[in-house]
Amino acid sequence: MFDGFPLNYDLLLYWALNKTEIIPIGYGNKGDGFTYTEWTNRADQNVYFLHGGLHLYDTGSKIEKHRFNADHDVSIIDKVRDNLDLGNFPLFVSEPSSQKKLEKIKHNPYLNDCYKSLGKLGGELFIHGHSIDENDKHIFDQINNSDISKVYVSIFGDESSDANKVSKANATRFIDVPVVFYDASTAPIWR
Repeated sequence: MFDGFPLNYDLLLYWALNKTEIIPIGYGNKGDGFTYTEWTNRADQNVYFLHGGLHLYDTGSKIEKHRFNADHDVSIIDKVRDNLDLGNFPLFVSEPSSQKKLEKIKHNPYLNDCYKSLGKLGGELFIHGHSIDENDKHIFDQINNSDISKVYVSIFGDESSDANKVSKANATRFIDVPVVFYDASTAPIWR
């Protein structure tokens, strides 16, 4: 069983976890720590939205998610729009620096638990589809504080492009364990 730590805010992984015919390889059905719509800090959680997501929100007293039931509900994106119309914003980290992102994470019980869970990992870690920017250094610091022994980082497109050169340099600068780069197009993460 694998743990997933998405950093993007979109609904792709959440959508895939809720589809019966598409299961991300290795995720099984353990889930995101929510019981129905409320986060309960479940021990069997294996998906951690490190920077939040469009489907998550903080009510002030609890962390909830929009849940989609095709037979009885409107779409999650319509629920997000309705919340925005009411002035309720999704739970997500969008601060401009790593330090500011970490401050927001530590002040939210869900985000902080996700962050702590990253620090409890061991073995090998795959980072797929991330630019390895300095504004996410808090993530790499947490990886360095874990028992992860090797990190595989995806490179998309021309390996010698300026963007990939920066990503590779940052990965080796920010991550203290051995780093191996791989071609993102060779990793079919969805079946």
